[in-house]
This record gives sequence, C-alpha cells and structure tokens, in this order.
Amino acid sequence: GKMSLSMKEEYQPREPDDLSAFEGIPSDQWLTGKVVSTPKFGAFVEVTAPKGGATAQGLVHITQIQDGFVESVADVLQMGQEVQVRVTSVDMGAGKMSLSMKEE
Repeated sequence: GKMSLSMKEEYQPREPDDLSAFEGIPSDQWLTGKVVSTPKFGAFVEVTAPKGGATAQGLVHITQIQDGFVESVADVLQMGQEVQVRVTSVDMGAGKMSLSMKEE
C-alpha cells in the first residue's frame, strides 16, 4: 500500500477505531453486530471481535444489506437492531472497515 503523509492535521471528530482485531477475520465468518446509525448510503454497525472482545464500527453499504434493491436503509434496518455481518475489508490506515449482510 502507498502511504501519503500530509503535514496538516486532519480534523477527526473521534479516534479511528483500532481495527487490528478485525484484520484477520475471514470474510466468510459471521459476526453479530448492532446498528448504530443509518445514513442514506448504508448502515454503521458496531461489531465485537471474536477474540479479545474489541469493538469497532464498520459500514454496511446499501448494496450489501440484502439481495435486491434497497430504497431506504431505514425501511430495512432500525437503530439498535441486531444483525449478522461479515467483514469484507479492513483499511487500517483510514480506520475503516467494510461489512456485508449478504452471503458471499
């Protein structure tokens, strides 16, 4: 991966989650998560790592919620709802994790 260093500090409202506990999770392993917010483009889900119990938020993109078209995330998912998700990618540098609720 290429690294870009910038001198100016990016403003971040919160510390990025430590995703190291999620890096080695195979994409076919299901985790239980909880929906924490439902922006227009998907759902942020808080998941707990199977080992060590670290928690982090990942994004389930609207295309990854279910097979077929989702018009509104809020129609399908409610805040606080428990969902089964898979980790599809972890970007340690950006502190971002992508999740899916669909079968591989």
